[in-house]
Amino acid sequence: MSNEKAIYVPKSSAKARQSPIGEVLRLSFKVDELVAFVREHVNEKGYVNFEVSKRRELGTYGDTHAIKLDTWQPTKQDRPTPTDAPPVDSSDIPFSWLLPLVGIIGAGLV
Repeated sequence: MSNEKAIYVPKSSAKARQSPIGEVLRLSFKVDELVAFVREHVNEKGYVNFEVSKRRELGTYGDTHAIKLDTWQPTKQDRPTPTDAPPVDSSDIPFSWLLPLVGIIGAGLV
């Protein structure tokens, strides 16, 4: 868990409601506020990630959930490196006995 202060999406609403298929969340945003928020928080890949979490108490306007910016960033430790993985041979592949039937081994792909 991060020690960072949560950054909530301004002028947003998240309310749970029942539907014929089960519980769904209805999310509402004030467009101008959302566009400005997204432009400010877009990541290097062009995405903005949100987290929707259940509120401890019902909000003033009936909100059951809160919407905040997901600020998680992978660390080098989170990303596997090629040297971390053991080498793979055809005996490690499930149904490897099928590979000759489709010509994969003969084509040098394994």
